[in-house]
Amino acid sequence: MSESEITPIQPQETVPLESPFSNYLRTYRLLNSLLLALFFMVGTFAVLWNIVMGLPLTDDLSSDFSDGGKPSSAPKKQQQTVRLMQRQKQTKPPPTNQIQLQVISDISLPSVEIDTKALNPAVALSPMGDLGDVSVNVDMSVLNKAFASNFMGIKSKANKILFIIDYSASMNGRDKVMRSELSKAIEKLPAVGSVSVIFFSGPTWVAGEDAKVLHKNWTGSNNGGWKPNDGYNPVKPKWLPVTPSIKKRLIKAVYDTPLTFGTVWDNSFEWAFYMNPKPDVIYFMTDGNSNKNFQGIDIIKKKKGKTKVYTIGYGAPAGAKVPLEEIAAMTGGKSKFVEMDKIRLMEKEIDAKAQIN
Repeated sequence: MSESEITPIQPQETVPLESPFSNYLRTYRLLNSLLLALFFMVGTFAVLWNIVMGLPLTDDLSSDFSDGGKPSSAPKKQQQTVRLMQRQKQTKPPPTNQIQLQVISDISLPSVEIDTKALNPAVALSPMGDLGDVSVNVDMSVLNKAFASNFMGIKSKANKILFIIDYSASMNGRDKVMRSELSKAIEKLPAVGSVSVIFFSGPTWVAGEDAKVLHKNWTGSNNGGWKPNDGYNPVKPKWLPVTPSIKKRLIKAVYDTPLTFGTVWDNSFEWAFYMNPKPDVIYFMTDGNSNKNFQGIDIIKKKKGKTKVYTIGYGAPAGAKVPLEEIAAMTGGKSKFVEMDKIRLMEKEIDAKAQIN
């Protein structure tokens, strides 16, 4: 056999073996494509989110300040400080600067006095409402004069008001106006502060007591003065909260109490200045027919303290004008005289209203 007739043996190609991972890719190539697309979308979204959230804000929507649309030229540190102050202001609770107590019973509560002058005046809440966050260097002592009242046309502002009213027999025939005006003054008292009412003739007593019964426990005369009997301790005046029930009780006493004895009022001022705390304002109403020539003036001079006395001469004689004006002047109060013709005119007005009602 010739060499040309010999067919050369061709080497056989070796087919490489397929790995399991390649087999997996080939078999699930569609699923793999979907997963890769999903991963790509999630990654792209994460990158965009970080870019957006990382951008600095150009305006603070909660800011209380405005730049009128002009670009800010303040340093970055100053802007951060302003924003921090704004966030603190937003999270700060609203200031509470008024506390109002309403007593709904007849129980007389002990008076609690706050020395407002001891408060730090550098940062003091505004006493008149929300006029701003704070008021600087405000004289907080004005809170001690927040109780407005009006009796027989004389107005005052105080925290504690005492009425000392003449219930002597000489008031007979002209007491209709006195009772009406005193009742209106009590009715109009606002529900803040405290009030007390005492009557005098010979003895002195707290409004609401039975005058005829308690007079048996006093001894004296209009010329020599009146004193409680030995062993008898009169009921002394105390501060009452201004509630509807208290006002109703006081007004009832104004109309129910009879007129007795004479015009002796030194005991009334002794009691007034022993009250704790002393009255801010006293309304003193009398017909001025005193047999001892206003014997209580010395008591007022010695013990008045800061109490202001507003005197009302009610149909009083001319001789009563000077001492009543003296009392008002020495205490920083005011004095007023109501003449008899004015009293008669007011009586007619009261009767006319009574007929209409």
